[in-house]
Amino acid sequence: MTPKQHKTRDVSRDHYTTYRKKAKEFLNSMEASLRVREWNAAGLNAVHCAISSADALLVYNAGIRSAGDSHHDISFLLVQHIKDNDTAPKAKTLAKIIDYKFLAAYEDREIIESEALELAKITRRFFEWMESLLS
Repeated sequence: MTPKQHKTRDVSRDHYTTYRKKAKEFLNSMEASLRVREWNAAGLNAVHCAISSADALLVYNAGIRSAGDSHHDISFLLVQHIKDNDTAPKAKTLAKIIDYKFLAAYEDREIIESEALELAKITRRFFEWMESLLS
């Protein structure tokens, strides 16, 4: 059976710095939201930080970004294109982070403090992994 192809679009590799900067800004916004106990904002900024971090890695390493209908496609693209021993577990972490997007933005319940704190912790680790691969 042929593995599923995930839609991508080509991006000039030198644009990875744009996604890296966005990731850092979303991380900073997540931290600021945590300080003022705005759990939903912290959660959504965590999701955006992780997606931008993954975009930075994909652009830098493969010159692509996900163009699929699902944000989860980016996890599969990481596994396909990022050659690092931690890629598979980090892709699972990314999928877990992305799962919070719908809750943070659309559901009729709010992210609670414990969820926001856990999400922030794993997002920081994902961001640091991205930084280590781009340093």
